[in-house]
Amino acid sequence: MSPSVETIGIPALDRYLGGGVPKGFTILVVGRPGSGTEFLAKQFASAGDLQTTYFTTTERDEDIISLMKQHGWKTSAKIINIGAKYYETVLARRLEISRYRQEGLRYDDIVKFRDGEAASFEINFLTSLAYEISKLPTPFRVAIDSLDFFIENYDTVEVLSAMRTIKAHTQHSGSLSLITLLKNVHEPRIQSSIEDMADMIVELERETVGDEVKKYLIIQKVRNNPALVGKLLCKFGPSGIHLEG
Repeated sequence: MSPSVETIGIPALDRYLGGGVPKGFTILVVGRPGSGTEFLAKQFASAGDLQTTYFTTTERDEDIISLMKQHGWKTSAKIINIGAKYYETVLARRLEISRYRQEGLRYDDIVKFRDGEAASFEINFLTSLAYEISKLPTPFRVAIDSLDFFIENYDTVEVLSAMRTIKAHTQHSGSLSLITLLKNVHEPRIQSSIEDMADMIVELERETVGDEVKKYLIIQKVRNNPALVGKLLCKFGPSGIHLEG
């Protein structure tokens, strides 16, 4: 593999791309729910020689590691679980206040909830994401699953600003970042801004043909190389995603 490129984690896709993904790229992986975007993020996080940091907003650490082991992938990626921290500092508090409302509040409960809420509001998970990435030794590999969490919880301008910061840091350090995003869920303006920011866009798609479900990996964009745009038949097998044909 050329020193100017990094593996995306799918050997046949690396070959299709001319050896791999150029260092400095930010890759956006999009798809409908159930298309496998989070699966591709884990396969990416398990590949390459660089230390990878995997940011998750929806899964437990043990479930991520279990899936990696199940497919024979490396499990050396560092996992930063934003979803777990969000539950502990925000969602768990909301569950508490719901219980208090149902059962009746005591003075001690009110003080406890007030102090806990004050602490949780101090945490900005979007800022934390950018900060954690800024601390990584370069060059690095980063997988963020998913951007949807941040769009749902923070102002769009803040999210786009953070993504530009991460993209710039990735580019100037010769690193590689992969970000997942659900397709056709957010406002078209937001989706377009994020897609414009990405250096490469990979879409996972499935369609039913008779009794068969066919799956495709679609290269929607490769910066400065539009000839690579194409629709590739793929399968999800015991060793992960691989291309057919």
